[in-house]
Amino acid sequence: MPQIRESTEGGIKSAKTRSLSTMLSRKTFAEVSLSSYRHNLRHFTERIRPSRIMAVVKSNAYGHGMVEISEASITEGIDCLAVAFIEEALELRKKNIAVPIIVFNYFEPAYVRSAKTAGLSLTISSNEQLQELKASSEDLKGLKVHLKIDTGMKRLGIRPEDAVSIVRDIDHQGMLLEGVYSHLSCADEEDEAFSLLQQKAFDAVLDELENVNILPEYRHLCNSAGAFRFNSERYSHVRLGIAGYGLQPSARFFDPNLRPVLRWKTAVSMVKSIFAGERVSYGGTFTADRTMRVATIPVGYGDGYSRLLSNSGEVLISGVRCRVIGRVCMDQFVVDVTDLKESPSIGSEAVLIGEQGEDKITAEEMAEKIGTINYEVTCSISGRVPRVFL
Repeated sequence: MPQIRESTEGGIKSAKTRSLSTMLSRKTFAEVSLSSYRHNLRHFTERIRPSRIMAVVKSNAYGHGMVEISEASITEGIDCLAVAFIEEALELRKKNIAVPIIVFNYFEPAYVRSAKTAGLSLTISSNEQLQELKASSEDLKGLKVHLKIDTGMKRLGIRPEDAVSIVRDIDHQGMLLEGVYSHLSCADEEDEAFSLLQQKAFDAVLDELENVNILPEYRHLCNSAGAFRFNSERYSHVRLGIAGYGLQPSARFFDPNLRPVLRWKTAVSMVKSIFAGERVSYGGTFTADRTMRVATIPVGYGDGYSRLLSNSGEVLISGVRCRVIGRVCMDQFVVDVTDLKESPSIGSEAVLIGEQGEDKITAEEMAEKIGTINYEVTCSISGRVPRVFL
């Protein structure tokens, strides 16, 4: 994916790339405000002390640009990063990201050597996975690992009662147990009961490990949604993902201190009149009931603008909401601009996510319209949308 940098704010080194005119032929890009991201890190850092932030940068930093976000995190004093897969971690190492990196998900034993060479920390999530590693021909000595505990998510992790025996087996193989962690499945829910049960189970594991003198340095339970409600001084880190990008981690709790990091912009590619009875886009799902002015937007589901926004999405043009009419296509869609005081022209700015004038369209609003969460909205913005780092 092409990445463009427009500034060297905060000590981030400028990268030489193709010119903006070459990469922004349709004036479509996602602005990523690194200063807003760093503001969000500072906000959480103050609230969770003495715990520290583990910046979660998986899935291209939730669509925001993994390398640049990682560099901004380090500039802000973050001492470790987290990704989903080894390939993401190796990409960061190639970009000279030297801080500890934790890999959350499954990995083939054949990648142990690469992980050791790169100094990565891998997750062991089951006894079966551990036995698979032991049965492989890989040298496990010195491999840094975190042990995942299943306290109720039922996705990955060992049962709490098996923690001590598996930790001892890990140690017997010469691996280095760096951390132990679990994941809250309902931290964004108003009812705290299940999260408290999970926390109790995790704390009991920490007690057992402490009693046998094998409590590791890294101990982490809370994600963005749980950071202010369930964090404890016993936990070394909070895994900060979605809230770091200024997106609300829960529909039930609003944090006014968060600053959205991403603004998705494009431009009008055509303006024309349509008349009563004329239909718009594939399948003719919208029929004009009057003479209308409409504008074509050169973005589609190939860019991550969901087809589910057909006949329901909105964009901002001249600070006014303009509704999507007809189906969203792979590369473009049509909006109603009839009620604008002045008709836009080719090249006029259109905002898909973010502020324009006195109004704004949020990832949360877009997610609600298509029945998903804000995470998916930003993660879905495809690689053909350049990121411009401000």
